[in-house]
Amino acid sequence: MKKKSKKSKQKIPTLDHDPYLMRIDKGEKLYKLFFFRPIAGRQNHFEYRIMTKEKTNGLLEMVSYNFKIVDGVPQKSSIMHSPEIPKDKMNEVIQNMRISTNTSEGEFEELDLSIFETLEEQIDFLQKKNRADTMYIS
Repeated sequence: MKKKSKKSKQKIPTLDHDPYLMRIDKGEKLYKLFFFRPIAGRQNHFEYRIMTKEKTNGLLEMVSYNFKIVDGVPQKSSIMHSPEIPKDKMNEVIQNMRISTNTSEGEFEELDLSIFETLEEQIDFLQKKNRADTMYIS
C-alpha cells in the first residue's frame, strides 16, 4: 500500500457540490447580506455572515456561516442553510443573531441589494465595494 505524500493536492469541490455557495437560478437575485463583527473576534478576523436571495416564489433562501482568516487563508465553518424563509421573519432572525453573537450596532453591517433591478447590477455593486468573491462569479 502506497503512502500518500503530504504535498498531494487537496481535491477542490466542483461548483455543484460546494456547500459554501448559494445558487442563483434564473429569475432570482440576491436580497441582503449581513455581517456580524463582534469586537471579541476581531483579533482572529472573525465574522458571522448571512447571505439571502429572493426566490421566484417571493420567499427568501438563507445561508449563514462563520468566517475567519487563519494564516492568510479564509476559512468557513458552521454552515447553515434555510431554503425558505418569509421576508417578514428576517428582521427577527437578524435580531436573534445579533443577540447570540453579542454584536452591537457598530459591529454590524447590512448590505441591501434588493434596490437593484438585476443580478448583474448587484454583482457590479459588490465588485465596486470589494465584496464579491469573484472566483465564483462567471
